Amino acid sequence: MDNVKHRKRFGVVLFVIVILCTEYFVQPIVNSKTCLINMYNNKRNTSIRYIPDPRKPSDPLDTIRLDCGQLCNTTRKGSPGLFFDHITSSINCGKIFRNKNIDRAHGLLHAPKTIPKNMMIEFTMNNRIPVSKWYWDTELYLGKKAKKPVWSEQLIEDWINMAKQGNLSGTYGTADTNGLRDGLKHAPHIKNGRVMVIGSEIPWVEACVLEAGAREVVTLEYGSIISQHPKVKTIVPFDFRMRYLNNTMGTFDAIVTYSSIEHSGLGRYGDALNPWGDIIAIARAWCVTKIGGSLTIGIPYNHDHEELVFNAHRVYGKIRYPYLTTNWKQLYRGKCGQQIHIFTKSK
Repeated sequence: MDNVKHRKRFGVVLFVIVILCTEYFVQPIVNSKTCLINMYNNKRNTSIRYIPDPRKPSDPLDTIRLDCGQLCNTTRKGSPGLFFDHITSSINCGKIFRNKNIDRAHGLLHAPKTIPKNMMIEFTMNNRIPVSKWYWDTELYLGKKAKKPVWSEQLIEDWINMAKQGNLSGTYGTADTNGLRDGLKHAPHIKNGRVMVIGSEIPWVEACVLEAGAREVVTLEYGSIISQHPKVKTIVPFDFRMRYLNNTMGTFDAIVTYSSIEHSGLGRYGDALNPWGDIIAIARAWCVTKIGGSLTIGIPYNHDHEELVFNAHRVYGKIRYPYLTTNWKQLYRGKCGQQIHIFTKSK
C-alpha cells in the first residue's frame, strides 16, 4: 500500500517536472525558432524591396527608349509621300512628357566631343547616316539665360515692319527670312492663330509669325527669355513639360521652327545626348497641336546626302526626315537656305 502511494506521489512530481521543463526549456526553443524564422523572413523581405525591377530600366536612355516606344523605332516602314516617305506611329504623349530624362542637361563643363560607342547605332540609324565632326562649345543655354535674354516690344515691332518690307535679316540673312515668310503664307491657321515657335535666340521668327497675322506666339527655348511684347510669351523645356502635365499648356493652331530641331539631342546647347531628341521634340509639338493645325520646319536639307555633323547639327534627307515628321501630312515645300517644309495634322 505504501508502495502504491509512493508511486502516485512520484508520478505527480514527475508530471510537474515535465510541465515545468516544457515551460522553461521547450517553449524558449520554440520561441527561438520562431524568432529565427521571423528574422529570416524579415531579412528576405527587406532584401526583395531593394532588388531593381528588371522591367523598369534605370539608364536614362533606356527609359526614353521605353517611353518613346514605336516612335523611336527608326526601322518603321512608310508609304510614298509628296516629298519623301510618310511614316506613322502611335505616340504616347503622356509618357514622352512625363519622362524627365528627355529634358535633362548633360551637366558637363564642356559640350560632348564624341558620340559614345553604345549610342552610335541609334544616332546613325544602323549606320545609314554618315558622321562628320564640327565641334561647338560656346552655347550651353539649357537652364541658363538665353543669348538675348530680353526681347523688347520696340525691337519686335521694328522687326515686324522690316519683315513687311522684305528687309529683315534675322539670323541667316534676308533670303532665309523671306523664304520663311513665303512658307508661312502656305501654313494653315497661322493667321489669327496661337502659334508655338520652337527654338529662337533672337525674335526674328516671332516677328515673321506676327507679320503673318498670328494673335499669340509662345516661344520654347533652352535658355530663359523675358519678352516685353504683349503677344509674345516664352517658356523653357521644364515649363513646357510641367504645363502639359498640369493641363495648363493649352493647344496650338500652328508650330513654327527654323534652324533649331536639328540640334536637339546633340549636347551643343547643354542638353543630354539623345539619339531621338529631334524626333521627340516634333512629336511633343504634335501632341499640343489642334487637328488641322500646321507645322512649318526650316532645317538643313539634302534629299540624297544627309549627314550627322557632330555636335553642330543634322542634315536631313529621305532617310531621317520621314521619322522626324511622324504622323504629319506633307503639304508644301518652299525655297530658302534651310529648306522650308509645311505639314498638317490630320485625324
